[in-house]
Amino acid sequence: MTDASDLRSLFANYISGDISSTQLQALEAALSESSYLRRDFIEYMNIESAICDLAAISEHEIAEIGIEVTVNADQNRASTVETGNQAIRFRLRGVTIFGIIAASLLVTFFWFGNPSNEIKTSVATLVTNIEANVLYNGEQWNDSELGSGEYQMDSGLIHLQFAGGVMVFVEAPARFDAVSGKRLVLHNGRLSASVPPEGIGFTVETPEAEVIDFGTEFSVDVESGESEVHVFEGLVRVQPKTSTDGREGEVIELRTDQAVKVMKAKVKPVDIELATDRFIRTFDEPRRKYAKAVKQLSPVAFYRMAIRDRGLVAEPPRYSGVVLTGDGIRPAHASGVFAGGSMRVLANSTGRGGRVDSPPSLSTGQFTLAVFLYLETRASGGTVVANIRGDEGSFALALDESGFLRATVRNGDGELQSVTCDTLLPLRMWQHIVMSVDGEQLRIYKDGKLVASKPSGAMTASDSLPILIGTDYDGLKLWDGRIDELAIFDKPLSEDDIVSLYHSALEEIAGLK
Repeated sequence: MTDASDLRSLFANYISGDISSTQLQALEAALSESSYLRRDFIEYMNIESAICDLAAISEHEIAEIGIEVTVNADQNRASTVETGNQAIRFRLRGVTIFGIIAASLLVTFFWFGNPSNEIKTSVATLVTNIEANVLYNGEQWNDSELGSGEYQMDSGLIHLQFAGGVMVFVEAPARFDAVSGKRLVLHNGRLSASVPPEGIGFTVETPEAEVIDFGTEFSVDVESGESEVHVFEGLVRVQPKTSTDGREGEVIELRTDQAVKVMKAKVKPVDIELATDRFIRTFDEPRRKYAKAVKQLSPVAFYRMAIRDRGLVAEPPRYSGVVLTGDGIRPAHASGVFAGGSMRVLANSTGRGGRVDSPPSLSTGQFTLAVFLYLETRASGGTVVANIRGDEGSFALALDESGFLRATVRNGDGELQSVTCDTLLPLRMWQHIVMSVDGEQLRIYKDGKLVASKPSGAMTASDSLPILIGTDYDGLKLWDGRIDELAIFDKPLSEDDIVSLYHSALEEIAGLK
């Protein structure tokens, strides 16, 4: 299709009537597809109308505003009748009128002749930038205000606030147009929007549909000629665009827990399963039931995997670390088991795990680690968390060479003792895993149930070696998926404690939309 900047040259032809049928068809098609181009077209028409109004001022109207013009037939030029100070004043007023016309023409030239010089109007405010690389109209963007125009996100996450308190979270890679405080065009990528009553009517346009909000929380995913709309709470209206065979799309309303896929070739959207773990819907980690249950058991360190630009955040903060990144497409953060985020490792992301260089001291000989795991592929040897390096370190939780989950501790004699689950972790499903050693037994619990146990002595003390999360010391045995809500205890948790933790997680998950 002809580039939008080329089609702007047809605006003048359209007004003058010099536009060919082929050009007219191309312009109409582009205007139908692009709200951004429609806005420019309307602005052009407004400017043209203003110029015509000024040019249509009659001699009588000119006389009323204080300028009397006569034509000298001999010299074929205009001259003012008034003299002295009056003539000067009238000339200035005349210059003002024709200056307005000239200024309008100048705006037209710079706006439509040079698209890169458009007037930048703020339509949203940047709330948070998490390692995002963003281009605005082709140039690097580092600003607190979002101007109208086209944005390309190559990496990271951004949180934006639009008119009416509408909160929008965008995950790279993505390309979108910020049109106004009430409208955004998503060409490709993922976003989530939280819309209060004051923001009702906020619209997300995609190549396949328009999504109009009526006070809700929803997410949109645009990829490979398809648009998905997921409603977590409230109501949205989905208006599919004209299908490839020219038929009008069927308008539908989506309510809480409903989702559809819109395809250009189909008139009616297709119902799909709600994706509760695909979209980042907030950067905050709400203090809910599970986190409260963990803290009541007094962990020495708790990593909620909060989405922060300052790294791997711990409670207490002195045990915080860094998020390791490398090549990839998606950000190192993904949606977590609850509202908020998780650490994403591999899984087509920049995530390469995390590192805690100032870990908590583990000197009691007893130990518990509780964590939520989400596995994308069955890669062997993927590390969950460990501080074992050669003859040093005291614990590790990882997949073995066959892809089974294995817990390992080093006892007081320096020997490594391990216990392995006899079933594989399911793919793309959150699992609550606990490993615990009490000086007699090394155990693994999966979703509140004991699945593996083996005699083991007390764990050797460890207070200085860094803790690696999602990776080993060589950066080779990487987890492939997500890790969330990682808690470390310097004591064994009872079976009742572990079951209670899992049940609190279930209650929280059940309460989420």
